[in-house]
Amino acid sequence: MAKKTRVEDIDSNFIINSFRRDDMSIPPEARTNGVESEKQEESEDESPMGKEAGKEEEQKTEEMPARRRRSKDREQEYLAAFHKEVDIPARIGKTVYIRKEYHERIQRILRIIAKDEVSLFSYIDNVLTYHFEHFGEEIKKLYENNSSIF
Repeated sequence: MAKKTRVEDIDSNFIINSFRRDDMSIPPEARTNGVESEKQEESEDESPMGKEAGKEEEQKTEEMPARRRRSKDREQEYLAAFHKEVDIPARIGKTVYIRKEYHERIQRILRIIAKDEVSLFSYIDNVLTYHFEHFGEEIKKLYENNSSIF
């Protein structure tokens, strides 16, 4: 008979971070687990500069509400830019292949954040629209610099 596990005994952070360490699509600084970062924080507090770091943390906590507002604004900006349906039917577009990891990640994002109201086609179209709007000038310059080759 299997041993029953109590929910209180499960360390969710450990489980989540164990997956992060294996996922190479996540930046290295995001793959570390909380235990390692807590140990680093403790060692910083024990150092002679720990008192100065404490003062800096107090200043940071005073700035937190402004950061949260900015973070909320960025979240709203993200939702407005990427989580909207496009008017073009997907069948008019072209077939494109993406990495399996990216496909799975985008599907999870759309399932959870967009509540399955945005299609994969719309999300990718929105990402490309953003890319061309923000990097259009650079793309044009690079194209002009390289078009003289042909």
